[in-house]
Amino acid sequence: MIETASVNKKAFTLIELLVVIAIIALLLAIIAPALNSAKDYARRITCRNNLRQQCLGTILYSEQNDGAVPTTNMGNWFWDVSFWATNEIMQQADIDYQVFFCPSNKHKKSTDARYWQYSWVFTWAGANLRQPLEHRDEFLLTPVQQRQQYRVLPYIYMFDRLDANGNSILPQTLQTGKKTTWIRKIPELKSTGTTILIMDAVISDRNDWNFDNIETGGAFPNFGIPDSTNHLSRQRTTQGNLEPQGANIGFADGHVDWRPFSVMQYQLNYGQWFWW
Repeated sequence: MIETASVNKKAFTLIELLVVIAIIALLLAIIAPALNSAKDYARRITCRNNLRQQCLGTILYSEQNDGAVPTTNMGNWFWDVSFWATNEIMQQADIDYQVFFCPSNKHKKSTDARYWQYSWVFTWAGANLRQPLEHRDEFLLTPVQQRQQYRVLPYIYMFDRLDANGNSILPQTLQTGKKTTWIRKIPELKSTGTTILIMDAVISDRNDWNFDNIETGGAFPNFGIPDSTNHLSRQRTTQGNLEPQGANIGFADGHVDWRPFSVMQYQLNYGQWFWW
């Protein structure tokens, strides 16, 4: 008779299994913040490059147009920029429409015509504004019409807007008491290295530290989507809303710096509160 050797099978006990699960959970808890920070930093770098390209396009346009920046009076807020102006910047810097959007903004997407072709959308989208829309061919518009239509972007443009007599229609004094610098011609600036040209939108509701769920403006009533600041952190204000990390600031000489939110100030009450 052949005897078969007994095989001792070792398996995890319930306690050992729970210990392994606890160790994995601990490791994930340690790694997850680092991964999130790396993603945030990558988006910040992409955004900085976007701003640098937009500043470059604006400066190149200025050099060929007697120092002027490509501004029109279309739209209401500082991120409303005409089709014509963005097209001029794109042509000068050899960039595409994606450069005009911050990758950290959770609502404004480059592929969504509701933002990239904001004012034009209302003439052809009908009742379909509650869902993302594909771009339409802008060659359907005449050059005059391209000046009359505007985009809603996640960046603030410090371009001046003028009335029929050539006077600025924008606020001339900041909440801090300082004089506002709205740009008409870059060569006229006292210091291009310290004058803001284009920057991340850091916005909040009026009289409130609500940076991430803003229901004033056109996006919420038209799309059902609240406005939001770029580069939100995972920290919350005392009111319970997400706090901004800071902003990329593009200057009139073309360089871009990161400004932490801790040193930013509420600067303008213009429909919403604007910070930089």
